[in-house]
Amino acid sequence: WPMSRPAAPPGSPRRLGALSTAQLRALLQDEARLQRAARLSRKFQSLQQEREMCLASNCTQARVNLSLRPRLEDGKASLAIKYQELREIREACWDKQQRLEAYLEQWNPQSALGQLQAKLDASEAESEVQIEQFLAQDLPLESFLQSFCQSRTRSHICRTQLEKLQELLQKDQAQKDQAQKDRAQKDQVGRDPVGP
Repeated sequence: WPMSRPAAPPGSPRRLGALSTAQLRALLQDEARLQRAARLSRKFQSLQQEREMCLASNCTQARVNLSLRPRLEDGKASLAIKYQELREIREACWDKQQRLEAYLEQWNPQSALGQLQAKLDASEAESEVQIEQFLAQDLPLESFLQSFCQSRTRSHICRTQLEKLQELLQKDQAQKDQAQKDRAQKDQVGRDPVGP
């Protein structure tokens, strides 16, 4: 069966056009039907007006959106620049952090202790070489005394710095150990049941 269009509501223009002249005259005489047709026609017109208003509103909104497009593009470009700057700053910070860690590693107390010990060992070895050269008469007395005094002075300074640093490290470790012991005792007291 061919699909027929749904029946038009009473009073709709489509329905009125299908009426004969006699039926239209009869409709003019029927006040209730005329009012219903007018209401339906007003409703149809109202819907038509709403549709036109929606279309106009959509058109206006589309124009506004298009007018904002340059700002959006500028904003995107600005954001891309900011991200690039952020990336560069992050890389610079990472590089500085790596250099700082390397510096701290190089100059931590244990590393300084090792470097002082190496300097002391080198200075002691240099003194021994000078003594051997002097005893083998490869080094004149005046040159020996001058170079030997310099190397012994360096050795003395290195030894003093080394001993002082060792003393400071031991004192620091003793303080850490004591603080840890005090914390452990405080924790133990807090866990012990209170007597009656």
